[in-house]
Amino acid sequence: MILFTSDLDRTLLYSVSMMKKYPIDDIVTAVEYKGEKAISFMSQYSIEKLSQFHENHLFVPVTTRAIYQYERIAAFQQWLQPKYAIMSNGGTIQVDGQLDIEWGRKIQEKITTTSVSKEDFLQLFAEIRHNDWVLKEHVVDEFFYMFHINEQNVPFGELIDFERKLATIGWKLFLQGRKLYFLPIQLNKASAVTYLKSCVDYDIHVAAGDSLMDYDMLRQAGISYSPAHGELFRQYGDDSMVTWLKGKGANSADELLRQLLQMTIQK
Repeated sequence: MILFTSDLDRTLLYSVSMMKKYPIDDIVTAVEYKGEKAISFMSQYSIEKLSQFHENHLFVPVTTRAIYQYERIAAFQQWLQPKYAIMSNGGTIQVDGQLDIEWGRKIQEKITTTSVSKEDFLQLFAEIRHNDWVLKEHVVDEFFYMFHINEQNVPFGELIDFERKLATIGWKLFLQGRKLYFLPIQLNKASAVTYLKSCVDYDIHVAAGDSLMDYDMLRQAGISYSPAHGELFRQYGDDSMVTWLKGKGANSADELLRQLLQMTIQK
């Protein structure tokens, strides 16, 4: 059996802006709604191939999204219904829609013993936080922070110095366009996937993702894929351990699933 752990946004799911930037020659289906507004899409080809794969193999969504954000993806709640899902950048694991209590205990213990509290982090961040570049604050499932920022006003020099301070208190940062993430160092997708792998039977682990937050998960897999439009490609595009997909946008998801299905035929 193939274990396929995959990031969602910009790996399998695409926003309106990404669909416009990288058009596809296929029927586009809305798979997520915010209220009545469709906000995420997949090609019909990708939906069919992912469903076909999941009939005999194990697809595990792995996302930085909060639990409520994952649960509004209609494609997964109504059609695919994955048995396992990893959310909160590895902080949360669901099994048949229920929280894995053992993993919750393990990750909380890891965070508590290696990182200062969220309150202490915020107090330190206040030294460089200003309203001219930090616009909104979100805490994700009580694990980590995501800030919407004004990219043009980011004080990069201060942020680099702040990153060094973070290392001393057990936190790390990821800057992704208009989003700035701050996380405890033990909170990562790879650790959650490693735990899950100890609970399931599989022959080969395949992973996919587009961002720096996916890199450790890709490096631990037997086979890994990443799209050419991602920040991972921009920084690690010469890494021969990763298969870099040629397509961009939803075209890369089609390419990924085509190769994944080819593996099932070979097996």
